[in-house]
Amino acid sequence: MNYTRFKILLVLSITLALMAVVIRAIWQIVDIPTPNTMIIFIPLILALLGGNAFLAYIAFHPQKIRSLPVVIGLTLAFTAGLVAGVKHYINYIPSPEAALLLSKIIATLIVLGSVGIYLLLLWLLWSFWKRGKIT
Repeated sequence: MNYTRFKILLVLSITLALMAVVIRAIWQIVDIPTPNTMIIFIPLILALLGGNAFLAYIAFHPQKIRSLPVVIGLTLAFTAGLVAGVKHYINYIPSPEAALLLSKIIATLIVLGSVGIYLLLLWLLWSFWKRGKIT
């Protein structure tokens, strides 16, 4: 089976979520342009972009997960993270902190990226289990 589409969708989902964080970091620099802000957020932006490149590399050269308890633990961790993220999103959107449209766009990018990554993870784990690669 060719996993190229999966890999592209995985990198796209991760990039969506990281793009939201990068936009927020740039917004912070523009909003409060002090030396301390730039010292904190410029390395953060570079680290996020480098992390995205690293995750893209891992997506095209994945390590095989073969232990069922590890797979179950990872799935539970991602499920808990997604539930917490969606709950925060539902509480955040109507709140006064999300008055600006850019705040809602960033929050939506993070949730969409997270849901995409979660669905791709479930699909990947199911296909590995179906092929007998997870024992």
